[in-house]
Amino acid sequence: MLETYNLLLTDIVRNFKRNMKSSPILYFIFSIMILFSIAMLAMLTMFFIENDISINLPDVFFVIFFMFMIKSSVDFYRYYINSKPIIYLLSSPTSNLKLLSEIFLLIFWIQLGIWVFFSSIYHFFIHNLGISLAYPVLYFQFFLGVVLSIILGAIIPIHVFSKKKYRIIPIGVLLTILWFWNDLISIILITIFSIFYLIISLNFALDSFQYVHRKKRKKESVNKWIVGIKKTIFLKEIIVLWRDKLLFSILFTSVFLGFFSGYFAVFGDSAFLPESLKLVISLFSKEIYAFFGIYIMTIYASVFISLNLFLNEENTIWIIRNLPISEKSIIYGKSLSLILPFFCSIPFIAYFSAFTQGESLFYLIWFFIFSFLVGIIISFPIGAKYIGKKSDIMLLYSVSMIILFILGISYSFTNIFYLFFSNNIIFYLLILFIEILLLYLSFNLSAYILSKNI
Repeated sequence: MLETYNLLLTDIVRNFKRNMKSSPILYFIFSIMILFSIAMLAMLTMFFIENDISINLPDVFFVIFFMFMIKSSVDFYRYYINSKPIIYLLSSPTSNLKLLSEIFLLIFWIQLGIWVFFSSIYHFFIHNLGISLAYPVLYFQFFLGVVLSIILGAIIPIHVFSKKKYRIIPIGVLLTILWFWNDLISIILITIFSIFYLIISLNFALDSFQYVHRKKRKKESVNKWIVGIKKTIFLKEIIVLWRDKLLFSILFTSVFLGFFSGYFAVFGDSAFLPESLKLVISLFSKEIYAFFGIYIMTIYASVFISLNLFLNEENTIWIIRNLPISEKSIIYGKSLSLILPFFCSIPFIAYFSAFTQGESLFYLIWFFIFSFLVGIIISFPIGAKYIGKKSDIMLLYSVSMIILFILGISYSFTNIFYLFFSNNIIFYLLILFIEILLLYLSFNLSAYILSKNI
């Protein structure tokens, strides 16, 4: 009865078990970090309650809502819109509507299971911290919000990746209504309407699937010359970055992040935000905003791109195995392609410094370069280990937490040094020199790991 549902679920479980067997330490670290993150969130709640800091529940609601909506959109895109195996299922006698319903059902239960699991762990930590929370109605409201986010998240890729993108307008209207009226009754009514719109949208999903794959075929036919005259790994990676519009995405992110982090660093107290958020923002210094801005840019432009250079080789790893070049050449070719993401990230420094009037500009530039190199040093060996495998959110999250730990310690140490010795160029250049040596060792380690995996 649920053939597609069972097939996809079996494939997910099989991939999960295979990944766990291939990297048990990584999954163990990921599990510990998840528990640690939830525990920290519970302790933050206790801090707010004990210090009488009001928590704006609509803000919390929308953070959870948009997280699940984004994940639902990504999952529906991956399991249907951009899925190659789904072609075989579409060729079967099973009706398209039944196929889509089972895919949505799978995404729905997985997302709902994640919400129940994490909210239960959060409640466990809260209870053990001695905080008594009785909120059955509020929990039901958040639960229904998660349900609504899953439904809307599944609808979004259907219309975004189609010719008739104007069909996404009702989603914008519903989100606007939800933004201003997010009480329980409004959420129930919006959810009911969303269910009807989901049923309607599923009838257009096949058009979106065909549209996406038609565009891919055209792009492949135009870019066939790349494979024939490919002279260097560097050129290949630059073309991929340009073709996938990742450079534009990094550039936009750096401008956006630099502008808003600089704005909140200077004008956060007077921003149009809820009073509870203003109170929290007032506790942050300009240096904290700079740190988190650089951290986010490092994760996106350095870590994500570095891992992507290897994980994207899923369909071309057989070519790498037969290339008459050494593993070191592959590593160095891929690493050189990170020059463009680095330059696309520089607007962050310009916009942030514009708001802070160039305060601590030397340290800001130095820490930005330092963080970017740390991202490469950590990511390249891991990318070489998992070359050709699908992108895994757990892998990115684990690496991100490791980077956060390293940058946090480095930032604290160098910031203390900066307070006492200011612009001691020799000290900072010495650290960069040591980091370049570590980068060289990281590349050699990556080449060795790559030789064992291809």
